[in-house]
Amino acid sequence: MSLRILTMNLYNGAVDPVGLAAVLEQSAPDIAAVQELTDSSARVLRDWASHCLLDPQDDITGMGIAARVPFEACRPEFPHRDPIIGSFDARPWGLGTVELINAHLTNPIALPIGASRRLRQGEADALEKLLSNRHASTARVLVGDLNSSPAWPLYRRLASLATDGAVQAGTAKRTWSYYPWSPRMLRIDHVFLQGAVRCVATRLVKIRGADHRGLLIDLEPDPSVD
Repeated sequence: MSLRILTMNLYNGAVDPVGLAAVLEQSAPDIAAVQELTDSSARVLRDWASHCLLDPQDDITGMGIAARVPFEACRPEFPHRDPIIGSFDARPWGLGTVELINAHLTNPIALPIGASRRLRQGEADALEKLLSNRHASTARVLVGDLNSSPAWPLYRRLASLATDGAVQAGTAKRTWSYYPWSPRMLRIDHVFLQGAVRCVATRLVKIRGADHRGLLIDLEPDPSVD
């Protein structure tokens, strides 16, 4: 049995709430990690999940984790959008403790570009420090809209610290387009792994009204890692 995580950028309220509820029902994740969360989507998540830490906003900074199982959470301070870190007892999936980091990094070409790149550099430094400090018995999963395709230096920086789960599973596909109805252009929504956990599958989930596809992730223990 796999631990299933769904990460979604909800396009700052443009997502259809009925469609979001259908996605959660049909994809059946154990945990949902969301970015650009607003009140309308937060209501759907609260109805779906038994346990939540949701911070809806109307300025693309909204974030949240919702789950069918209990978790403890914290929010380390980042230069722009603070990530949410949830700690889960994942023994029912054979994984021990799993630390889930839900992050939404700054778009490097958002105007003014100089300010965006300074924010992004600070976020990258904070995330690298976070990934470099891990308890040996904890599996770590970083998900979210990282605004970085494999061609960007930040992706390579993260890939030097953790395993790209979609590449590991052989299911890496583009996740974002300029308009919700246009073809996918870039792979900027990711799952990175540390510790004794491996990604066995990912698939994209269409969310009505969103410019990102949801990324559905199936995780299992990795017996090759001590």
